[in-house]
Amino acid sequence: MFALLLISLYGIAQAQKGEKSIAAGPLISFPLASSKRGESNLKMGMGLEVIGQYNVSSKSALLLKLTFSSWSYKEDVIVYGVKRLSLLTIQGGYQYQFGPSGFFINGLVGTDIELNDAFATIAFTLGAGKRFIIKDNYFIDAGIDLVGGDADARVNIKALFSLFRWPKKK
Repeated sequence: MFALLLISLYGIAQAQKGEKSIAAGPLISFPLASSKRGESNLKMGMGLEVIGQYNVSSKSALLLKLTFSSWSYKEDVIVYGVKRLSLLTIQGGYQYQFGPSGFFINGLVGTDIELNDAFATIAFTLGAGKRFIIKDNYFIDAGIDLVGGDADARVNIKALFSLFRWPKKK
């Protein structure tokens, strides 16, 4: 009986292994106050995120994330003659999925590239969210990320919609 249970659990664990997906969607970004300045010089921003996921088991996945986000500076601040801060963030990391509940946490590390002057800095992200399955092959990942590093820290709230998922579920 115990062996049958182990074989069943192994089959469930392997069900998502090797599955790949690409999701994209909008995000709203809230800058956080800097400990040096006391408050951020940025207004609320918006962006777009694309994330690729490769499941290595039913509970863990490798991630590759590309985010474009942009904020305008507050009216009394213009930095180096530029009125907007635009970042391209490229990160890789790991996601842990809490079984069939759909909840997940992730950690990523990479770089923020400021598009106005091509200056790159280190960036890291800690995130959490929930996956909502729409149909067998479609999902929405809703989540929140805390992004830190050398660029301004920020909190991103996002909704990512599956674009591709393979192998297709039957």
